[in-house]
This record gives sequence, structure tokens and C-alpha cells, in this order.
Amino acid sequence: MHKRILHIVVPVFFCVFMILPLRGEATDLLDLYQTTMSDSPTLKMRELGVDRARADAGVNRSRLYPQVSLQASTSRNDYQDVAGSLAYNGQRITLSARQALIDLPSKYRHDSALHTSRQAESEADLARVQLTAQLVDTYLEALEADDEMTQLLVEKEAAANQVARLKAMTARQMAKITDLTEAVAYLQQLETRQIDVANKSAAARVKLRELSGRDPGTLARLARTTFPDVPHDEDFWVRSALDSNPDLSARSAALLASRSGADSARAEHVPQLSLLLQRIQSNQDIDNSPRRDFSVNVIALELRIPIYEGGRVTANTSSAQAQLSIAEQQLEASRRSVERDMRMTYASATANRARIDSTDNQVLAMEQSVAAQERGYELGVITVISVLDTRRRLLRARVDQAKARYDFLRDLIILRMRAGKLQRADVEEFNQWLAMR
Repeated sequence: MHKRILHIVVPVFFCVFMILPLRGEATDLLDLYQTTMSDSPTLKMRELGVDRARADAGVNRSRLYPQVSLQASTSRNDYQDVAGSLAYNGQRITLSARQALIDLPSKYRHDSALHTSRQAESEADLARVQLTAQLVDTYLEALEADDEMTQLLVEKEAAANQVARLKAMTARQMAKITDLTEAVAYLQQLETRQIDVANKSAAARVKLRELSGRDPGTLARLARTTFPDVPHDEDFWVRSALDSNPDLSARSAALLASRSGADSARAEHVPQLSLLLQRIQSNQDIDNSPRRDFSVNVIALELRIPIYEGGRVTANTSSAQAQLSIAEQQLEASRRSVERDMRMTYASATANRARIDSTDNQVLAMEQSVAAQERGYELGVITVISVLDTRRRLLRARVDQAKARYDFLRDLIILRMRAGKLQRADVEEFNQWLAMR
């Protein structure tokens, strides 16, 4: 008797130990979301990338502003001519200010840098949305594994009781030995499956720890049993994605950056005009011959006309034009991909919503079938093999029921993510569907 109790209790404690965290407070989805958003290295890298892109835009903008420089030099000179020699100290101070009046290449490079900065911002938004979706999906993976473990533990307890009853009946020659072996084999199958499910649960919690940087603790479970229909229609979600998807926004910004880059390359053929203001104070000429102290104030217009640079400008223009064509094709490919994924996700969400109702009815029917089969076995008109087979199908139906619910939630998350609408408010809404147990 004691061995039979240990045979049941030890695996149960093992599975409970595997699915529960070793430490940590109870945690719901919103808690993990807040921690993840504030402490994710991935998001911090993206935000730093935005800062770098903005700084690069500032570098390009600086070329359009006045350039002021001060140059000073001193020298010891030994001057000789037919009249004699002279040793003296020479000084020269030059203060220059140059303002670009016509500099199209720099102007277009600045425009390109601004678009690149917006691209970095969109990519940061995309990373934030993707991280949120990944967190919610991993949370659902853990809950799905926990629900399956709960079903297994209940089924295993019933199977263990059946094995104990068959052992007693076999000892009194009231049941066949084959019935007992079938029941023992079924119990062993449940134990093996427990190990796999416990591993899935542990893996999901490891992912949650990686994403949030903390022990997930005891997770709030899905408390909702009724679910709404998929909101809006397919075309609504497609339009939303094409208008607001952060990946498309990033691709669009990249296209504008490439277009400005091509304009900048072509503008290298255009003359450039600058205004120069300069003041020179010195006591020597350019050849360092001595002069009385003098100063010169200069106001000048500098015109630079490119004529030939070995084909550099033409090559740069061709390269920039090719990059522009690549950006155009990347944007079109992303549009098609987003539309395809959105339509497929909407179809999946609609199907999974229907599967929820179907599996609910299936579980109800299988529960009635199990009750009838067990009653038939007690009356001797049903074999234990039929009972075990029905119980297997009931367990599968319950697992499918939970899977349909979690898959439906995943599809809702993906719809909002690809539409660029997955925000904190959505996480709070999903969090309301959970409850601590």
C-alpha cells in the first residue's frame, strides 16, 4: 500500500517542482511587461541607435552653417639680401568665416540623415512591438504548459486509482491481467508526458527570465472561458498594417534616405558657392620676407566648379541610384509580406475562434462518453481498453481546448503587432483576462 502511494505521490511532487519557480513573487503579465520595457538590452541598443542617427544628422547639418576658424603661427626668421641680413620674429594670425550659399550635396546629405534618423526611430518602435509580442507569446507558452500539466495530474490521479482498483480485482480474480497491464502502460505514458510538459514549462520560464531580466515567479493563469469574436474585418487589419506597420515605416524612411543620397550624388556636378570673411594680421609676407605690421580684411565669394575627378562623381551617382532601386524593391517586398501575413493571421484567428466553440463541445461530449464507458465497464459490457482509449481522447480534447484558446490570443496579439497597434493598453487588456491562483 505504501509503495503504491509513493508511486503516485513522488511523480506528482516532481512535476509540481518542475513547473513552479524556485523563488520569486507572484507575477502577472503587466508586471513582466513593465520590467521588460524598462530593462531590455535590445530596446536600449535600439534607443542608442536612434541617438547615434540623430547625432549623424547633426554632423551633416553642420556643413550648412558658418565655419569659423582661427589660425596663428610664429616663426624665427633669418632674412638676407644684397643690402644685408636681418633676424626677426614673424607672426601671422588669420580669422576666417565661411558660409555655404549654394551647397546642394550637403543639403541632400542632411536630408538623407534626417530620414535615416526617422528610420532608426521606426526600427526602435518595431523592436518594442516585437519584444512585447514575444513576451506575451512566451507567457502564453508557459500558461499552456501549466494547463496541460494540470490536466495530466488530474488524469494521472484517476489512472493511478484505476490501476490500484484493477490490482485488487486481479488479486481476487475479478479482472483480467491484460486489463491491468493496459492500465499500467497508460499510467506510464502519462508519466513520460509529464516530463516533456515540465520541460516545456521550464523552457518558457527561462525565456521569460531572459526577456524580463527577473524571475517570473508564479504566473497569473488564464481565467477567461468565453472569448470575443475577431474585431473588425480582414480589410480593416490590412489597411491598418499598410498605414501603421513600423517595419513599413522604417522601409519608407530608408527609401527617402536613399532618394536623398542619390540626389546628393548627382548634385556633385553642380557648382558650389560660398561667402568668405577673413581678417589677417601679420608682419611678414607669404614668403616670410619681413614687412611692417599690417592687417587685411577680406570679403570674397568662392565658386567651385567641378570639371573632372577621375569618374568619382559618376560612379557615386550610379551606386546611389542602385541603392535607391534596392530600397524601392525592399519596400514593395515588405508591403506584400505584411499584407500576406495579415490576411493569414486574420484567417487563423477566425479559425481558432471557431475551434474554441468546437473544442468546448468536444470536451463536454467526451466527458459524457467517459462517464458512460466507465459505467459500462462496471457492468461488464465494456473492456478496460475502451475505457482507457476514451480517457486518452478526453485528455487530448482538453489539451486541444486550451490550445485553441491560447492560439486565438496569439493571433490577436499578432494582428495588433503587425498593424502597429500593440501598446501598453493592449497588454493591460490581456492582463485583465488573467487571475492569480
